Amino acid sequence: MGHTAKSYPQLHRSEVTANCTSASQPAGQKWLLDSAASYNITGDLKNLSIHSEYDGIDEVVIGDGSGLTVSHIGSLTLKSPKRTFILRDTLCVPNICKNLIFVHYFTSQNNVFLEFHPFYFLVKDQTTRATLLRGACESGVYHFLNSLVGSNSKIVANVHERTSFDKWHKRLGHPSFKIVRNLVHRFSLPIAHNKMNSLCSSCSINKAHQLPFWSTSFQSHAPLYIIYTDMWGPAHCVGLDGSHYYLIFIDHYTKYMWFYPINAKSCVKSIFPQFK
Repeated sequence: MGHTAKSYPQLHRSEVTANCTSASQPAGQKWLLDSAASYNITGDLKNLSIHSEYDGIDEVVIGDGSGLTVSHIGSLTLKSPKRTFILRDTLCVPNICKNLIFVHYFTSQNNVFLEFHPFYFLVKDQTTRATLLRGACESGVYHFLNSLVGSNSKIVANVHERTSFDKWHKRLGHPSFKIVRNLVHRFSLPIAHNKMNSLCSSCSINKAHQLPFWSTSFQSHAPLYIIYTDMWGPAHCVGLDGSHYYLIFIDHYTKYMWFYPINAKSCVKSIFPQFK
């Protein structure tokens, strides 16, 4: 029986569809390939390694018109000897016992393509064309075995609060925002909004680096023994006295500084003799 969801604003898609579902619990679960579905769907929350509660009010509507509640959204992995496949944006609908894999998501997120044969199908790498996995076909339905789902007994993350990118940045130990975006997308971490501040005060203070000053052989034993001078300009804003340039003299011994606003570079030749 086909089913639809009225709306999924959190999922940025107006309708979720699937071709093969059931509202009764079978003896065994398989992962069915569905080219017409718009999201991955599972009925068992234990299949999701990382998940968050679905806080919407929408339901999945099946063929007889009844609605099934979406409880969680998250991601999971299918582990094969040659490759671990990631299934992001997977919906948990407790009353649906058929596990569905959205073909487009599976191929695009894992950089693979599917090759269908009358009695089996192959998962191949898009770049090397190497065969990564062979699946079965029963009664005209192509499916993965449920045994491919990675065990989540050791590592499970349950996230129930939608928060901002900035807070995820702090919770994850202040990594770069590029890494935060990748983690949020890869593991379907719940976020309140997509806005992200470009500046973190803690990172600015603790990650700031300054190169050490080079040692120098210059030594001064009295004031005015060594004098540094520099001129800067032209300035974008004209001074109250009409100055466009600024000339400074710094005493190496005392670090005392003399500052001269000037109107033109040519004024240096008259100021320098006066300073001497």
